[in-house]
Amino acid sequence: MKGFLQHRSHRFRYDGWALFMPGAEVPLYWTVSTTRKEVRELRKDRADLFERGAKILKVKITVEVI
Repeated sequence: MKGFLQHRSHRFRYDGWALFMPGAEVPLYWTVSTTRKEVRELRKDRADLFERGAKILKVKITVEVI
C-alpha cells in the first residue's frame, strides 16, 4: 500500500485510474491503478468489460484508518 500511495499524481490532483461501467454509481474498485497504461491493459485482457463499454476515469484514492 505504501508504494501504491507514493506513485500518485500530484500534478492533476488525482491518484490513479479505474474502469467505470456506464450506469454504475462508482468505478470498479478492483480496477484501480496508479497508471493509465495498467488500466488499458486490464481492459484489453478482459475483453468482456470493453464490449460492455467500460471507460477509463481519473480517480482519487482516500485511505481511512479503521
